[in-house]
Amino acid sequence: MAEKLRLNKTNLDALKATDKRRMVWDNSIPGFGVRIMPSGVKTLFYQARFKGEVIRITLGSYNGLAATAEAARKRAAGIASEIANGIDPRPKRKEAEAATFGDMMTGYVDLLKAKGKKSARNVENHITADIERAQPKLWKKRAAEIDLDDCVKVVADVKERGALRQADKIRSYIRSAFTEAIKARGNVNAPAKLRNMNITMNPARDMVKVEGSSQARTRALSLAEFRAYWTHVKELPEPGRSLMMLHVLTGGQRIQQLSRITLDDIDGDTQTVTLLDFKGRRAEPRRHAIPLLPEATACIERITGAGEYVFSCDGGIRPVNGKYISERVDKIREAMGKAEELEGGHFTAGTIRATIETRLAAKPYRVSSDVLGQLLSHGLGGVQARHYQHHNFHDEKLEALQMLYRMVEGLPEPSASILPFDREATA
Repeated sequence: MAEKLRLNKTNLDALKATDKRRMVWDNSIPGFGVRIMPSGVKTLFYQARFKGEVIRITLGSYNGLAATAEAARKRAAGIASEIANGIDPRPKRKEAEAATFGDMMTGYVDLLKAKGKKSARNVENHITADIERAQPKLWKKRAAEIDLDDCVKVVADVKERGALRQADKIRSYIRSAFTEAIKARGNVNAPAKLRNMNITMNPARDMVKVEGSSQARTRALSLAEFRAYWTHVKELPEPGRSLMMLHVLTGGQRIQQLSRITLDDIDGDTQTVTLLDFKGRRAEPRRHAIPLLPEATACIERITGAGEYVFSCDGGIRPVNGKYISERVDKIREAMGKAEELEGGHFTAGTIRATIETRLAAKPYRVSSDVLGQLLSHGLGGVQARHYQHHNFHDEKLEALQMLYRMVEGLPEPSASILPFDREATA
């Protein structure tokens, strides 16, 4: 027969340890008990069956104080009430039950930051804009209740804006967040926000890639389109005008790299700016120096202020993100469409980078692939580049950027002057 008595200070003090573990139950609160170990340690707990599962919750050790016993009795009574109302009383389960979709997505960002991922800030900005602000109801919905239809709604709303590449990124973020939340259950190094969510399935696993999301990367503007784009850029109000000009005048560098530039990265003596390229699996970023044309320096002078960041629209306090640039590219594309200046249809901010490389490689510029690789910081992971190629390509990159400026301005390329050959002078 199970021992039963009222678990108050008097009776708890009277309970003695034996050579085996001893269990005593309260005679008025079913499930409330005390475990007495041979060492004499007394632990108060509550045990019951919840949805077919036997659960036990430790209420704390009894330390001989009446307050401890009474607090445990009140907690046990409260747990009994929660179970009667269908609420799982286990602390971690309650936390998991209350965890929202927003908690999971911010936990995913925290994980990226903990891993030192330089993309974390951009991911956070996209999640804030396209999920938290755009889908406030889903953001507050319990993560365990998010289904495939919810995931599709988030991605579809971004896609319907014409932001195909961005829509696919959001799809990837949601899918990865669920995957990391599932893995975090057994990972003590994962952020607590993810680890305690008790996510067991990934509703975004079967979401397919957004059609057309990668097509923009194969698109390059024609020379006429590129010059029209440049004209529209120069008509933008500040600071958008200088930011978009700087994007072109530095060779179409990746927005993530431009957003990291600070005033300390600019060398006034050599008129260069140094970018840190973290792309790929580099343990250390590649230092990527870009010559600054006078026109690019003028743009920087117009947009910098009291803050440290260069690529900024608030005087350097905060750097701009990809969304800021994409929105202005979208407006320019719409304006070009209305003006019948589009020959090849849709394009994105990434198209500008592809356009610069494509047009500089063609006649009359014919910039070599080696120089373009150095200018755009890609294709530089080979053995030769890592161990044997130490030329900094400054003059070649500067010449390519000067060609780029003449290209968008519609200026002719300087031709070499041919001196007549005087046969008599050499006789």
